[in-house]
Amino acid sequence: MCTDSWFRVVTGVAAFFALTNNAFCQSRSTLPSPQTQLAIQSLPTPPTNRGGPNPAFLPIELRHFQLDLDKLPASSRERLKLDAKGQASTPLIVPNTMLLQFNPDASRVQINDFLKTRELSVVETFPTIGAIKVRSNFSKYFASALSDDNANQTLLRGIRALIDDFKKEPILQSATPDFVLRTQATDLEPTNIMKASDVGEIVSADGKIVADWGVANIEADRLWGLPGAQDGALFGVMDVGFARHEALTFLELPKSIETDDHGNHVAGIACGKPANGRGVHGVLPNCFVRAHAADVFFKSVEGGQVARFFVTFSQVLTTLNRFLDQYDDLKVINVSMGYNWKSNFGINPDLPDSSQWRSLVESQGTFLVAALELAEKRGKVVFSAAGNDSFGLANPIKAKYASPFNWAAITARDKGIRSGIIVEAHGPLNKRAAFSNAGGHMSCPGVDVLSAVAHDATGKISTSQYGKMSGTSMASPYCAAAHVLLGLVRPQYSGNEITDCLLASTEKSDTGAPIPQLTQALQKCP
Repeated sequence: MCTDSWFRVVTGVAAFFALTNNAFCQSRSTLPSPQTQLAIQSLPTPPTNRGGPNPAFLPIELRHFQLDLDKLPASSRERLKLDAKGQASTPLIVPNTMLLQFNPDASRVQINDFLKTRELSVVETFPTIGAIKVRSNFSKYFASALSDDNANQTLLRGIRALIDDFKKEPILQSATPDFVLRTQATDLEPTNIMKASDVGEIVSADGKIVADWGVANIEADRLWGLPGAQDGALFGVMDVGFARHEALTFLELPKSIETDDHGNHVAGIACGKPANGRGVHGVLPNCFVRAHAADVFFKSVEGGQVARFFVTFSQVLTTLNRFLDQYDDLKVINVSMGYNWKSNFGINPDLPDSSQWRSLVESQGTFLVAALELAEKRGKVVFSAAGNDSFGLANPIKAKYASPFNWAAITARDKGIRSGIIVEAHGPLNKRAAFSNAGGHMSCPGVDVLSAVAHDATGKISTSQYGKMSGTSMASPYCAAAHVLLGLVRPQYSGNEITDCLLASTEKSDTGAPIPQLTQALQKCP
C-alpha cells in the first residue's frame, strides 16, 4: 500500500523500497489526460435548469424505514418522530441522474460509444477531474422498494446495484447515484445529503468585543503583531448558506444564496472582525470571505414561493470545482459538511452491516480524490470536519466515512496527496469533544464556540447577532484559519509545508491528534 512519506522513517534497504513505492504511487494520477479533458469538454450539455420542477429525481415513498437507533440521542429520536418500534416513515428520492468518472486515458471515441450504448444524456461536465453528470431512468434498480417490507435493505441494495453495475464498465473509475434522503425531521421536505451539523443556541451580542476561547487555544493572537499577519487574507468557505453580517466582509457573495446560521458561524470563526464596539475576533485579523453554498434546486409550493432548498452530491462537486478552477489567489478551503449518519438516519457507518453505506461514501469519495490531487497541483489545501456522530459511544466513530471529503483525504494520502486535512473537535481542556468522531489529522476548538449567526432568536434575519455552536464544523475553520495565518507570516512555505509545521505540535488531544500551537509552528517554519 502507498503511504505518506512525511510520516515514514526508513533506513537502508527499506528506504530504497519506500522511495520506489512512493514513486509508483505518485505516478498513478487520478486526473484525466489532456486528451480526456478535451473529450469531456466537447460533450454537449443542456442549459442549466434553475427553479421549477426538478426533472432529475423520481419520488418514491418508503414505508416504515427501519433505523439503527442504538444509543441515538434523545433529541434526535424526538426529531425523527419514531414509533414504538423505532420506525420512521422516510421517503427516498430516487435519482434520475448520476455521476461518472472516466479513467484518465479514456478517449473521445470510447466516451461517446459508452454514452450511446448506455443511452445516457450528459447534464454537466467536470473536465478537470474527468467526470460527467448524466441522466437516464435508473428507477429499475429501486423498483421493488414499493412492495418490499424491508424498505431499508431494498434501498441499500438499489444503491449498491446501481454503483456496481456501472463500475463494471472498463472505461470508468467510479460511479455514484445523485440522490437525496429525507427524514421526518424536516416534515418530509428534502434535507441536505451533505448537511451542516451543530449543537448550540443563538444569543444576542452583549455590547462587548470578545475573542472566543479557541483563539488563545491555538495561539492565534500571539501572531497578530508579526509582519504579514495583518495583511488581507482570503478564506474559502463552502457551506449551506450565508448572510450579510457586520462582522464579516464577503467577496462577491451571490445574491440568491440561502441564508443560514451555520455558514456565518463558520466564516466568523476564521474572519470575524468586531464592529460598532462589539462582536468577536476571528483567527485572522484582516480577512475576506470567499463564500459559496452548493448550487441548489428549489422546491416550489403553492403560490410559487420557495419553501426549501436541497443539495445533491453533484452540486457539492460543482461548488468545489468552482473553488479550484476560478480562484488562483485562494489557497485554503473549508468544508464543514457531512452526512451526520447517526443523528440524521440512525446509522453507524463503522458497523459491519453498514458496508453498503460505506460503498456510497467510497464511490463519491473517488471523485474527490481527483479533486484533492487537482488542489495539490494548484497549491490549495482543503479542510473538512471529522463529523459529529459519536455522542454516547464508548468508542468514537471513525471520521473516514463521515463524508466523502474525509474518505478522499485519507485515501489520497496513500497516493502521496496531502491536500486534504480532517479536523476533530476538542473542548477547553484539550479533550475530544463527546460528539466528535476520531481519526482526523489534527484537532481544533469545537465546543461552545462564539461566532456570527444570520438570524436572531426569533428567526428573523439580522446583521448583528452572535451565537454559540459546537461541532467539528466549528473546529475545521479554526484549523483552516490557523493554516492561513501561518502562511501570512511565513509566505515562503508551500501549503503542505505549512501543514507539516502545524502537525508538528507537541500539544495533542486525548485521541492523539495534534492541536496546532502557532508559536511552535513558527519555530518549525523558521
